[in-house]
Amino acid sequence: MPTLKKESQVEEIKGKLDKCTIAVATGYEGMSASDMTTLRTQLRVDGIEYRVIKNTLALRAANELGKEGMSDVFKGQTALAFGYGDVVAVAKGINGYITTSRSRLVINGAVMGDDILTADQVIALAALPPKDELIARLLGRMQAPITGLVNVLSAPLRGLVTVLQRASEQEGEMEASAPTAEVEVEEEMEASAPTAEVEVEEEMEASAPTAEVEVEEEASP
Repeated sequence: MPTLKKESQVEEIKGKLDKCTIAVATGYEGMSASDMTTLRTQLRVDGIEYRVIKNTLALRAANELGKEGMSDVFKGQTALAFGYGDVVAVAKGINGYITTSRSRLVINGAVMGDDILTADQVIALAALPPKDELIARLLGRMQAPITGLVNVLSAPLRGLVTVLQRASEQEGEMEASAPTAEVEVEEEMEASAPTAEVEVEEEMEASAPTAEVEVEEEASP
């Protein structure tokens, strides 16, 4: 029978999972206490809470909230990074720490709203620009009526992230195609230049004899 302490812990985890915008699950096996303290300190700056949890209690809390299928995320020695704002910032915070410190920390996945993300999806999320920057880009590019903008901004969080990611990818494609277009224009100009020069030379050569004859006729008595 669950003890009062475990019941309290389950309720605490439920509260955090219910309020957070994203919870990234990590495996911290092999990390020292000093490393954990450093990670917590770095994440706390961005308002991210990093907590070690027991998988059985976390699974129970998730199931009671209707977030099923978390067994692949809560595995091994698990710690959760709870974010309450920009989901991209949380993914960046965890993935950035792993990259810069070459830590043994691993990403097992995440829960974002009603969706369960794989480790690869969390890493892809970390590669996106910050949410505010993505929204600014989207606003700058959007030409639909204002009602369309309202619908996008009021969409579920997962849908908004998808829209912002597509906008970022489209911008990248446009930047990648720009040099190609410039090269094509330069090639066309280079190809047409010799032809234009030849035409000018031919006109000059064709008109030169005629001009000489006219000068000779005027000079003769």
